[in-house]
Amino acid sequence: MRNSQSDPKLPPLATLPAFSIAARTGSLTLTARELHLTPGAISRQIKSLENALGIQLFHRRHNAILLTDAGRQYLTHVNAALATIDNGTRALLPDRVRMMVQAPITIARRWLIPRLGSYLTENRNVDLNIQSLALGASDVPDITITYSRGSDEARFPSAFLLDRTVAVCSPLLLGRAVASINPEALLDLPVLLDTADAWSWRRWCNAADIAFRPNGGSITFDTDEASIDACLTGLGIGQASPSLIERELREGQLIVLCPHINPIVGAYEISGPMPNRMADRFNQWLLTWRET
Repeated sequence: MRNSQSDPKLPPLATLPAFSIAARTGSLTLTARELHLTPGAISRQIKSLENALGIQLFHRRHNAILLTDAGRQYLTHVNAALATIDNGTRALLPDRVRMMVQAPITIARRWLIPRLGSYLTENRNVDLNIQSLALGASDVPDITITYSRGSDEARFPSAFLLDRTVAVCSPLLLGRAVASINPEALLDLPVLLDTADAWSWRRWCNAADIAFRPNGGSITFDTDEASIDACLTGLGIGQASPSLIERELREGQLIVLCPHINPIVGAYEISGPMPNRMADRFNQWLLTWRET
């Protein structure tokens, strides 16, 4: 018979969802919002788990948490266990429904997917089908998320995400000069455009009270996703919504330049009336993420 004192004890199981979500989002604040708790409560849960294991799972940094090597290893087992429980729970639920959500590729990848765990936790009988507008869709969607341009917040009373644009670059591009650079000097560097008409850049320059003259040249892309990728490689100065580059900002892959300049350039919202109660509930869930 094995010595019971040598048998490892199970960790506090109630802390595992917080650990999994925090690992996915890299943010105590986002984890707290998903679980309807306070960031302090999430921090205490993770600390309780670390104390029970006797292992540090996260590196704490300013406004960010990053998994340690042990944390990454443990996450694999935790996610597998939670997925097994979730699948078992879903199999027991009657009347499963399918909902197709169509959205532009950048908002789907960079904003919606990191938050979907919250929706699925509250709607366990829903099977989601997420389709990108960039790839097209073969079926009629239940919900279509669209983007509209505009610089006046009052134009978007039903939007779940206002698109405020900031100038960003890779630290490889400017190094220590980031802190002292002024708006005019940015245009002496290559600028990255996500539309042919430079909509975001023109709104940013207008807010900075300067003319849009890209003296350092420009590179134009047909999606903001491609522009962000180019910015990450150090090709130039880009424009992006902080909400779409949360991970890159947390991890220092991108740096905001002249942060006081952040005009509204558009908004994301569901187009048209809600076709059914399920779509309306999804829209209400989206609106809980709107920043005040």
